[in-house]
Amino acid sequence: MALTVKALNTGVIRHNDKFIALALKVKSLRNKETLLFFPVLALRDLLIGLEQRLYLQHSLAEQEEEKRQKTKISHVRKMHENIPAIAREELENADINQRVESLALSDNSEDVLTFSLNLHNGSQLDLQIGEWQVEVLVMAIIHAINNAEMRELALRISSMLDFLPLYDADCLENGNLEFYTYNQPDWKHILYNHYLALVYR
Repeated sequence: MALTVKALNTGVIRHNDKFIALALKVKSLRNKETLLFFPVLALRDLLIGLEQRLYLQHSLAEQEEEKRQKTKISHVRKMHENIPAIAREELENADINQRVESLALSDNSEDVLTFSLNLHNGSQLDLQIGEWQVEVLVMAIIHAINNAEMRELALRISSMLDFLPLYDADCLENGNLEFYTYNQPDWKHILYNHYLALVYR
């Protein structure tokens, strides 16, 4: 099932000082509203895909960026006019079946990002985010986390978006190396095109 974003809203579910999930309410093109819940790892993966697109947008030539601004402003205004409300009761009685267990960026075309979400109930949902909606969604996520006064979480997640760990090695006291491999899905590998080796002494 595909869910094409028309507008969105965000909130945070927490227990005391512990982050439980980001709530994302999506109003689709037919004005149907769907509430999804992203625990921290799913949220990190969503942001990896979104941040990569933001990086590409900001890498455009200044002249190209100026042309796009008018179109962007129009799209953002429409989103703001259609923001769906999130009631406190919806967060307090969150439906676990709507929790995103994992996701993948399945389509990274020029105009639309499509994330395939695997939900707790075993179903799959394709979340389609327009080129002009990416920045709005990222800002809404940051705003929700800041409103919940979870600055440490924001810093922790943002520190994981710029790179993809593949390997690390520890020098043991006996002179041997202890080697670790991090298996990353293909969709993440495609987003990064530089490899760096960091050596600490």
